[in-house]
Amino acid sequence: MTIAALVGTPVVDQISERDPDLVSSAGSRTWSVCGRNFVVAVTELEADDRLTEHDLPDEYMLLVQDDTVVGVEHSGRAHVSVSEPALVVVPAGTSTVHAASPTTVVRVFTARCDEQMRRAANHAAGADPRAAPLPEPTEAGGDGIRIHRLRDIPEEEGRLGRIFRTASLMVNWFPVHEGPRDTERLSPHSHEDFEQMSVTLVGSYAHHLRVPWTGRMSEWRDDEHVRVGSPSMTLIPPTVVHTTRAVGAGPHTLIDVFAPPREDFLAKGWVLNAGEYQGTQR
Repeated sequence: MTIAALVGTPVVDQISERDPDLVSSAGSRTWSVCGRNFVVAVTELEADDRLTEHDLPDEYMLLVQDDTVVGVEHSGRAHVSVSEPALVVVPAGTSTVHAASPTTVVRVFTARCDEQMRRAANHAAGADPRAAPLPEPTEAGGDGIRIHRLRDIPEEEGRLGRIFRTASLMVNWFPVHEGPRDTERLSPHSHEDFEQMSVTLVGSYAHHLRVPWTGRMSEWRDDEHVRVGSPSMTLIPPTVVHTTRAVGAGPHTLIDVFAPPREDFLAKGWVLNAGEYQGTQR
């Protein structure tokens, strides 16, 4: 597991994290990285092991990436199971995730989940002051566990990826990309006041990063070209110009995480579950 953490500094800090934050009796391993407003946990989940989160103040996202049967239990609600790639929105409160056979799952929590933030490998680095803080949610989703199966989402020309939201989080789960990305069709851009976490699940990627010049030459940095395998997490701070490309043959899978939900994606009608939240329209 590789973590390329960019927190409070424009220079990539490569961390090879071999001491997981969670080791269960069955051998599951979890690595967590946080931004100012969210924390992402990647777990190599062993069969019949259980990931339990207690009294969460916010709903969270669970990403199931293969055909392993993954079950979700939530206090006061019926048990649900998923046996194919899907994004699951789990309500606030206490919940448990378990699997019938070994698999890798991703969970995305808000920064209001204090225990999950404390588990993050980079939590001690502190928040990047350029990122706007997470506001209190103004919209509410459904009360139950909601499952969004990827097979039910056809590709649509002009739509960017497969974007989902909660009241405070947003995830873009890109379709599988075969082979390397065309190096003549990259998309360098930057974000003024929010962070982006790029999570790779399958394949190798290169993150290309450029720090804009300021009036202080002491703040200038050389461009970074960071090669990562899978799974990996890369936190990209505000203002840094970035683009990511798949490298090498075979399938590639990438997920981007933001918080709060991006208004530009909502305005374009790209958010697939926007209708679950009050005050939004798909």
